[in-house]
Amino acid sequence: MSIVDRIDAALDRLTDQQKTGLAIGAGIGAAAVLGYCAHRAIRSRVPRSGKYPSNTLPTDAYDAVIIGSGPSGSTCAFYMARGGARVALLDKEHFPRDKYCGDAVCTPAIRILEEMGVLKELVDHNEANFADSGGFVSPSGLSYIGASKERLGGAAACAVKRTHLDMRMAHKARDTGADLREGFEVASVPLFDAQTGLWSVTSAKGETVRGRVLVLADGATSRMAMQMGYCTEPPKGVCSRAYVEGGTHNADFDGVCFYQRESLPGYSAIFRHPNDELNYCYYLIPCGKDGMCGDVTEADLKRLHEGAIRHDPFISRALGPKAKVERMKAAALRLGSQGVPRSYDDHLLIIGDAAGHIDPLTGEGIHTAMMGGKAAAATIMAMRKTGNFSRASTCQYERAWMRAYGHDFAYSKRGAELIYKYPILLDACANEMQRVGDPMMTKWAEVMTNMRPKTYFLRPDVALPMGFALLRELWAQRIAKRPDAYQATASATAA
Repeated sequence: MSIVDRIDAALDRLTDQQKTGLAIGAGIGAAAVLGYCAHRAIRSRVPRSGKYPSNTLPTDAYDAVIIGSGPSGSTCAFYMARGGARVALLDKEHFPRDKYCGDAVCTPAIRILEEMGVLKELVDHNEANFADSGGFVSPSGLSYIGASKERLGGAAACAVKRTHLDMRMAHKARDTGADLREGFEVASVPLFDAQTGLWSVTSAKGETVRGRVLVLADGATSRMAMQMGYCTEPPKGVCSRAYVEGGTHNADFDGVCFYQRESLPGYSAIFRHPNDELNYCYYLIPCGKDGMCGDVTEADLKRLHEGAIRHDPFISRALGPKAKVERMKAAALRLGSQGVPRSYDDHLLIIGDAAGHIDPLTGEGIHTAMMGGKAAAATIMAMRKTGNFSRASTCQYERAWMRAYGHDFAYSKRGAELIYKYPILLDACANEMQRVGDPMMTKWAEVMTNMRPKTYFLRPDVALPMGFALLRELWAQRIAKRPDAYQATASATAA
């Protein structure tokens, strides 16, 4: 008997009441599916017209006013200006100006810099160092340094000082047509005129600019978003930075992350810049109890940063006894949209660090800032055509960045929690790298630089080898009682 015949026979055995109930249930199910599809269609519908077509923009106003000319703001300004829009790009400082971070520019950002023509300028001025040899040291001291560039066909990241990166990006936006205004410190909360559909932004010196869309790109502290009520809490992460003078250290690699057990899921890192200069940094990632970064707090940053230079056997060996290390500087980190439940409103977008667009596992935010800035520009340019700047249109920006990288934030948060609770997972990664070499290092680099989503580690061809690596580590640590390489190296160094 075929399956169709069996179904017919089963239906014949049902009573009329059962058949009626089955039909009603099927109808309700179908209605629910149709209702859900209709709801999704209505939510995703972009208005085709609005009150403010481009010909209604006053000659002294801008299509967008961007507060903050870091990577996100400058990227947004560049793509808008290239598309023919009028955009004001504001920064309270004058270039060149510094920004404290790890200076790592990942692959997605490298591609955008290529599109903007900025990468060539950085290379021509010897301001970018592409990472070839890199790796990490696990909590138990297992390490691997490989040459992933050869397998990837190009560097997964490069190191660029923010002094150089931010200036060249802002100037590129200016040269493309954006009105870059340096020394423009926004004195008060911008005001929106519902009649004209324009924002007014005033500087401490009394200068005012008006624009159809306000873009908040003023960094992790999100001062404007906090004052306007879009951000509900201060950032909870923090990072340090100290440059090491070239020729005074012993480092022979381009980039290594050090996962000290005490500060998990945070880590320290060393990245090589041009002219043999190093960036030594420490990242504390929010995790565990509220206000904590694993087992430490933001107040522990200075102790951890300086203590690792003296006592971490791997870092102290890489720097050497004659390293000239500058005084530590620190900056706040707002990770995984923390405190910013919505990144859009009528005539308004929040981008980059101000929106918390920093990976909650790695603390990297330059590439997400650029990707989000580009998505914001595309959204504004589309609204400029329709004349509709309501939430129904600005929400398209949030959907765009969620598709590009935001969907990965939840997995990154879970990954940080797992690393904090089970450091052996990082040991297993290092174990697998030591076993197979650069192929595993390449997979790690691709995930950590946003070339692949975190779910890549769930693929059978990745998860199964990692499972066996975890079993090997469990045997080595719990049964064979292998000495902790961190402790063994520290003892040997002390002796």
